[in-house]
Amino acid sequence: MKRTWTHGPSQVAPDWSWQGYGRAKKESQLTKSTTNDDEYIPSLEKGLAVIALFSSDNPEWTLSQISRELKITPGSTRRILRTLELLGYAVNNDGRFRLTAKVLGLGTAYLSSQPFSQAAGPLLRELAAKYHINCNLAILDNRDVVYVARATYKDFENYYIHVGARVPAYATSSGKVLLASLSPEELETLLDGWTLEAFTPNTIASHEKLREVLDEVRTRDYATNDQDIFLGQRSISVPLRIDGRTTAAIVAATSVSRTTLEGLVTDLLPPLQAAARELEETAAVLL
Repeated sequence: MKRTWTHGPSQVAPDWSWQGYGRAKKESQLTKSTTNDDEYIPSLEKGLAVIALFSSDNPEWTLSQISRELKITPGSTRRILRTLELLGYAVNNDGRFRLTAKVLGLGTAYLSSQPFSQAAGPLLRELAAKYHINCNLAILDNRDVVYVARATYKDFENYYIHVGARVPAYATSSGKVLLASLSPEELETLLDGWTLEAFTPNTIASHEKLREVLDEVRTRDYATNDQDIFLGQRSISVPLRIDGRTTAAIVAATSVSRTTLEGLVTDLLPPLQAAARELEETAAVLL
């Protein structure tokens, strides 16, 4: 089923939550049956899986719903939920559980540990204001990109993707940059069993086409996105490297009414590359 996101000025982008884009049930299944490490803690896996179930689409769950969804016993589910409740990570409202704001601290701990994240904020805001664009910093997490820093130009506030949001890598300029940095073996491992959903008529929808595009990205050292995931939006991304290894990507996004694909390259690529060099130098000092 093809989904088309029309991302106009009066619309807010879909809420790409931790579960991604409709894959919560598939990815929430526990993996202990394939894990034989003696140091592995199944109870921790269960607890994290429970937290990961909650999203903007499913902000509340009952004990029985969680038990069925994750295929764990009601007793284990009850103990996990009670522990989360006692620790302040969840509240129970007449049998329906909801996460609390304390969970945000888990994500904040990760973001604050990334060398690019803290240094990127002022630079992203400067770029957004000077070039009237939205700027993001993204990393690759399995088949998704995760946004770890962002700055929004005031006219584009409704083009909203929040920090921590996950988006399918193949449908974003930052994702193409990050996928292009993988070794052939790593890329083929990701592609195995990966169905590329078409979000718009421009979305890359085959492995063959994706490989072709990634070859071009490696040659050019940047990637563009022409309404691949949101109709009405274009973007360009460049890699951020530490010790020669691509660690993140910096993104400049705008609307189709403001620039052409050629304009992305002539007007936004040079300042984006300069910003990447500055962030790389800063990250090198931090490390």
